Amino acid sequence: MCGLVSILLAFAVGAAVSGCGGQASDTGTNATTASSTVTTTGGSSSTTGNVANMNGDQLGEAAGAIWSDTMQRLVALMGSKPEAASVKTQVEQLREENIQKLVAIGRQAAALGDSDRAQMRAKLSSVLQSTAGEGWYVSYMDIFKNYSAGDTEFSNLLASFNTLTQYADFELLKQQAPEEASRLGIQ
Repeated sequence: MCGLVSILLAFAVGAAVSGCGGQASDTGTNATTASSTVTTTGGSSSTTGNVANMNGDQLGEAAGAIWSDTMQRLVALMGSKPEAASVKTQVEQLREENIQKLVAIGRQAAALGDSDRAQMRAKLSSVLQSTAGEGWYVSYMDIFKNYSAGDTEFSNLLASFNTLTQYADFELLKQQAPEEASRLGIQ
């Protein structure tokens, strides 16, 4: 089991280098997405407005804020370590809701030039290095470890949250999860 957690953590760090991570955000940080404004406040998010024409740095910040908020919401949902069957639907809904937010950012990023996309990736990659010691990330890893010996499908679902930001980087998504890119109509 420790080996699986080590592999997952190594994958996460490797993903950060390739641009698959997210940007950490402190509680109360505001980040603007391609389709909405996401305000993270202690693990919840609200959406308002419609902001376009963000640069790569802003998109990376927004994607990072969504990822951080999503992970904190997952930890809040799973903190008491409920039976997998009792929360599976909620976990799937949380994941899909945030995939859609990240895809909106990805659509905006796809319209940017190479330099701005590289800027976005750089912003995202910094989060995995900075969140490894965060209490909520440590809790996430503990939750994953708790479920990894049981239901493989649920364990994989939990593991997939660690790499959600790939949905904001279409090239990466097409490489790492081509079936998901296809499902979302990403060419």
